[in-house]
Amino acid sequence: MTQRIENSDRGITLNKGLAWTMACGMVGAGLWVGMQLASVTTKMDQISDVSVEAASARLSLEVRIRSLENTMAQTRVQFETLYQSLQEIKADQRESTTLLRRILNERITP
Repeated sequence: MTQRIENSDRGITLNKGLAWTMACGMVGAGLWVGMQLASVTTKMDQISDVSVEAASARLSLEVRIRSLENTMAQTRVQFETLYQSLQEIKADQRESTTLLRRILNERITP
């Protein structure tokens, strides 16, 4: 069996087959890391796009909610005004009823 790694005065000497195996392994590892990095970058871009879309949707919902809140406030003011008007009408009716009763009582009992 041939010796693959040899330690000599010149340094570490590798067998040609082992050197090629290591070189191919390093190139393969580099390619694998590159593909993983490209995959991660693509996923990050997709997440970024989704995040931008979600922020846009949230902003449009906030605008719609503010619009509905403003409409609700206006409607509330209108109902309060209507309620006050009804209370005034009730008070006027009470006064009219009281006046009519007094007039009828005066006519019936002279």
